[in-house]
Amino acid sequence: MQGQIGDYEIIKTIGSGASCKVKLGIDTKSGKKVAIKIMNSDLDQKDKNLLKTELEAMSILKHPHIVEILRCGNQPYVKNSGKEPKNVDYIALEYASGGELFDFI
Repeated sequence: MQGQIGDYEIIKTIGSGASCKVKLGIDTKSGKKVAIKIMNSDLDQKDKNLLKTELEAMSILKHPHIVEILRCGNQPYVKNSGKEPKNVDYIALEYASGGELFDFI
């Protein structure tokens, strides 16, 4: 385990992009796997606007083939390395195993 954000134990990094890192996590209440997008702290206004648009779209789209947002917020990321906890913006999503969409396109 790498650490914890709220009710989620962070297991490992499963991806990264220009605006975030994606971690595999476990919901400590349900025991289910989740994907947690941890936003970079240096996002500019353009990236913040894109993130807001993504959140708005995902919150209204309900379909079996669309990953659902479980929770989003700002909480301390407590790492097991002993480093001081740092508040991070994050989005907890349903975990979709099987790799990245772009690998299939």
